[in-house]
Amino acid sequence: MMDEIWFHLSSQFETLWVQTSLILQQSQQWIKALLAQARQLFHELYDDENIENVKDIMQHIFNWMVEAWEQLQYQYYNVHFNMKAFYQQNNEVSKSELTFCVTGISIGILIGYYIGINWGYVSHHMHHMKAIVCHHYIGIEGVSMVDDAEMPMIQRCNELLIQVKAASVNIVDTKICYGYSKIYRRLLNSGKHRELPVTLGRDCTGVVIGIGQSVINFDIGDEVFLAVPSWAPGTMAEYIVVPETNVVKRPKLFSFEASASLPYSGCLAWDALVNKSTIQEGNAKGKRILICGGNTPVGCILMQLVKLWGGQVGIICGSNEISISKALGADEIIKLNGSSIEKELQLYDKYDAIFYTGGQPINKHILKQHLVPYGSYVSTIPEQLTSDSLGFIFGSIFAGYVRIRLLIQYIFGFNTNQWKEGSKLKATYLQALCDLADADQLQMVVDRIYGPHNIEQALHHVLDPNAIGSTIITFQ
Repeated sequence: MMDEIWFHLSSQFETLWVQTSLILQQSQQWIKALLAQARQLFHELYDDENIENVKDIMQHIFNWMVEAWEQLQYQYYNVHFNMKAFYQQNNEVSKSELTFCVTGISIGILIGYYIGINWGYVSHHMHHMKAIVCHHYIGIEGVSMVDDAEMPMIQRCNELLIQVKAASVNIVDTKICYGYSKIYRRLLNSGKHRELPVTLGRDCTGVVIGIGQSVINFDIGDEVFLAVPSWAPGTMAEYIVVPETNVVKRPKLFSFEASASLPYSGCLAWDALVNKSTIQEGNAKGKRILICGGNTPVGCILMQLVKLWGGQVGIICGSNEISISKALGADEIIKLNGSSIEKELQLYDKYDAIFYTGGQPINKHILKQHLVPYGSYVSTIPEQLTSDSLGFIFGSIFAGYVRIRLLIQYIFGFNTNQWKEGSKLKATYLQALCDLADADQLQMVVDRIYGPHNIEQALHHVLDPNAIGSTIITFQ
C-alpha cells in the first residue's frame, strides 16, 4: 500500500517539477528579453532623433508585457496540481496510512533541515579572527577588539580574501560609533553587515591569500591596498573579503603601515581637487590654494598634490605643525595663535580654492570672503546625513527610493556603490596615488601606530586637533 502511495506521489511531483522547470526557463527568457527591451528604450530615450517615437516604443513594450503575462497565466493553470483528483485516484488508501506517510515525510524534511543548518553553522564558525567592532551606537565607549569574530569567506567569483596588515583610523570611524550612515548600511548591505556590530576601518593594506574564480588581475601573495565607504563592511580585522575592483597593488617604497595612510584620505583629497574645485587634474599652475587643517591626513596629501601640480599653497595650522607643513611644501603659513583669522587672512591675496579638512573649527563664511570670484570652497569632513535622523514614515519613503534607484542601477548596468563618499573611492585614484608614491613624489605622514587592543586611544587621538598625519592600527 505504501509503495502505491509513493508511486502516485512520485509521478505527480515529477510531472509538477518538469512543468515548473519549463515555466522557470521561459520566465527567465522573458525577463532577459524585458531587460533587453528596457535597455534599448533607455538608449532611445536619450537619442534626440527618436524622441517622437517614444510613445510607439512604450506601446510596443506594453503590448509585449501583456502577451507575456497571458502566457505565464496559461502555463500556471496547466501546471496547477489537482489534489482532489489525486485523492480520488488513491481512494483505496486509508486516511491513517496517508497521515502516517505525510507525517513521516514532514519529519524527515525537518530533521534534514535541522542537521544541515547546524552542520553549516559549525563549519562556518570554525575559523575566528581579531576585529575592531562597534557594539553600540554610544560613541567610542561602544568599541572594542574581539578575538572571536567570524572569519569571512569568498562568496562571489570576483572577490579577494585579504590578510590585513595595517589600517588607518579616520574621523568617519569616530562618527560611525555614533550611528553615522546606519540607514545606508542597512539598505546597501546584506546579511549580518546590515546591523550591529559594525567593523570599523575605511581602508587597509594587506596580502591576498585567496581569489575568486573570475579574478584575473591579482594572484595569491600580492600586496595590496584599498578603501571602502562608510556604509560598507569595515577593514579593521585580520581578514576581509572585497571585490577586486576596489583593490590596487600597494606602493613598494613604503611599509604596510605607511601605505595604509594613503587610500581613504588620498581618494578624498584627489576627488576634492579634481571634482569639487577649480583645479584641473595635474594642472594647478597659477592657482592659489588655502588648506585649513594642513596637519590632517587629507590636508597632508592635498598640500603635496597642489605643489606637485604647480600651485601655490597656504596653510592654516598650529605652531607644532609648522615644520611638517614647510617640509611638505607650504608657501604661506597662517598660525592659529589666538589672533583673529579674519585679520590674518586680510594680509594675503585671495585664493582660487579653499579646502577645509578638519582640525581647528573655522567659520566657513569668513573663509569664503577670501575667495576670488567663482572660486571654490570644499569641505572634506564627513557630511551630516539626513537619512540617519529620519523617523519611521520618512525613513520608509527614503528606503523605498533607495531600493528603486538600486533596481534601476542594476537593470542598466550602473555601479551600485556610488552612494555618498563611495563615489569618491575609485581604483583609478588609488592607482594614480600609488604611482606618485612609487615615483617618490608623494610622502606618507604617519603620526602614531597602535595595536588593535589600543583602539580607544587611537580613536581619541584622531579627534585631537593637534594630531599630525595619519593614525594607524597594525595587525602584524
